[in-house]
Amino acid sequence: MRHLRHSALVTLSVVLGLLGGTAELGLAQESRPMTIEDVLGMKSVGGVTMSPDGEWVAYVVTTRDMEENGYDSDLWVVATDGTRSTHLTRGEASDGGPQWAPDGSWLAFRSDRAENSQVWGIRPSGGEAWQVTEHPGGIGSFWIAPNSARIAFTAQPEKDEEEEAFEESRGRPMVADSAFASEWSLLWVAELDDGVAIDAVQASPDGLYVGEMVWRPDSEGWAFGARPSPLLRYYPQGSVYAQEEAGGAVRNLTEAMPGGEGPVAWDDTYGLIISGSGQALGTFNSQLWVVDLSGTPPRSLTAGLDENAGFVAVAGSDLLVEVSNGTDRGLVRIPLSPAPGGIAPEPVSDRGYFYGGFSASEDGSQVAFIAQDPMTPPDVFVSSTASFDPLRRTTVNPQVADLAFGETRVVRWHSRADGEEIEGVLTLPVGHREGDRVPLLLRIHGGPSGVSTVTFHGDDGTYPTQVFAGLGYAVLQPNYRGSTGYGERFRGLNRGDISGKDWTDIDSGVDFLVDEGVADPDRLGIMGWSFGGHHTFWGITQTDRFKAASAGAGANDLLSMFSQTDLPGFYHTYLGPSPWEDFELYEERSAYRFVNNVVTPLLIQVGERDERVPAEQSIQFYEAMKGIGKAPVKLVVYPGQPHGVREPVLQRDLMLRNVEWFTRWIPTGG
Repeated sequence: MRHLRHSALVTLSVVLGLLGGTAELGLAQESRPMTIEDVLGMKSVGGVTMSPDGEWVAYVVTTRDMEENGYDSDLWVVATDGTRSTHLTRGEASDGGPQWAPDGSWLAFRSDRAENSQVWGIRPSGGEAWQVTEHPGGIGSFWIAPNSARIAFTAQPEKDEEEEAFEESRGRPMVADSAFASEWSLLWVAELDDGVAIDAVQASPDGLYVGEMVWRPDSEGWAFGARPSPLLRYYPQGSVYAQEEAGGAVRNLTEAMPGGEGPVAWDDTYGLIISGSGQALGTFNSQLWVVDLSGTPPRSLTAGLDENAGFVAVAGSDLLVEVSNGTDRGLVRIPLSPAPGGIAPEPVSDRGYFYGGFSASEDGSQVAFIAQDPMTPPDVFVSSTASFDPLRRTTVNPQVADLAFGETRVVRWHSRADGEEIEGVLTLPVGHREGDRVPLLLRIHGGPSGVSTVTFHGDDGTYPTQVFAGLGYAVLQPNYRGSTGYGERFRGLNRGDISGKDWTDIDSGVDFLVDEGVADPDRLGIMGWSFGGHHTFWGITQTDRFKAASAGAGANDLLSMFSQTDLPGFYHTYLGPSPWEDFELYEERSAYRFVNNVVTPLLIQVGERDERVPAEQSIQFYEAMKGIGKAPVKLVVYPGQPHGVREPVLQRDLMLRNVEWFTRWIPTGG
């Protein structure tokens, strides 16, 4: 009984610290480790958009509202020279997706301040916002025409009398591989009269689910990307279509390509630019292509770039592209003249920060972007593209000056599977002394084509890396084969081999840190969400070296998963055959087949409405471990949540449970 009381007091002390009660625990005021309340209090910044003339940058700041269990997003603008900053919108509404009118006189944004999501407008100098669109049911994305005279947007159609009568008499049954009319995303076009949309007309035909569009430079036509169904599984069948007028004929411009293409820009000089891999299902690089409307085959502009290409701008005779580079990200320049296609990219940005979310001025001479590093939260920066010199223009989270962070560094090791070099991001405990062995937690990214980066990990809302670092843990995030950022070859190395050499890459990273004298081999943990959860399930069936594990929304029975997920094409990409074509392959790569081996205490977390990796996968593994009885297991299902837990109050619970689980089973000795 005494022991139980002592454990309860220890747990209470840990939880008080995680909730922010550090002053009561006697920690130094000037610099203290992060708590979960600090993570929840972090503001995020995004939606960076530079004005056409390069004088202003609009951006969005989002704050968790713990009392309302939601989010508040406000629109800001800052002068490029840093002299002026204006908080444009306030209140409980979520304002986002800012887009400058091409003449730069006003800023459009999406807001739910009315009954549903609509486009609103505001002047960069401030003042009252006005409603631009008033479409029944709300709108999705929107695009202002180059001449500022029209606006296009995506929205669902209104229910017609036939559908309303059907629902009244028969309800709304969910029929596999079909969708109600109101589930489609269609393209609409409206005239703008003094910044207000009038007489919106459905532009795209029924039967195409529209995702994105670009205007033709003369504003008289457009191109849009669409797939033949709202269901995500049909994404690979997407094409780019051209249309001259609302309701007019559409022409499939990428019919000869395998699918999944979308338009990104329509340039006066170089024409329509689209994004796509140019390949069937797989792990191939997403490239940028020029589409000749005369019918000649699309031509790649980024064939000389061995990574996914993110369009930023056409700047004179150069293409500006955002690209991953291992654990970094930045901006490169690809010459378009005289012979675009196979030219190697030239770096524009340096490697001083992790850069992303680039937006360029109309002439491409300036860019605005988000920059961060392990000690610096994301903020808005600007630079010239001719001579890169990142200048900080915001300080969204000044409170981090009072916090102590664990050092983050990039580490490399060779996989014992075949000697392949693997990179990882290692965060050491706060105040770590070289030579001290510490408990190590694996944090495995999803995808599997995700990537762990040298970014600020003080805002991680699932597995709070810097909170763990403050408690005395090291955290390793391995970029196993299949990760993005290392080229097409590396990204494809796990095709046909998931739960194979990719797991060996991860486990080899643990060996490396043990051999280096960093990790204590008797205090190891493992955690991950989505495909990271898959690896966690798999890992604890293959070894008993981990003293605790946390699996989030992971798959463990690939046979049943094939028919449960909304992306069955995933298994065609990563395993090849369908289950009925090779039952043995699906079984041998399923953790469920080896669940009897598990002796590691396991926490399982999943969203109730997860369509990507349904909760049944987590429940199945839980029931098996419960029935076998070799190790403690806890299952937590978050009500109403999709593939990621979104409600702030539930995020608090998720993080607390993860930290409590590991501190319970893997003591730090601190």
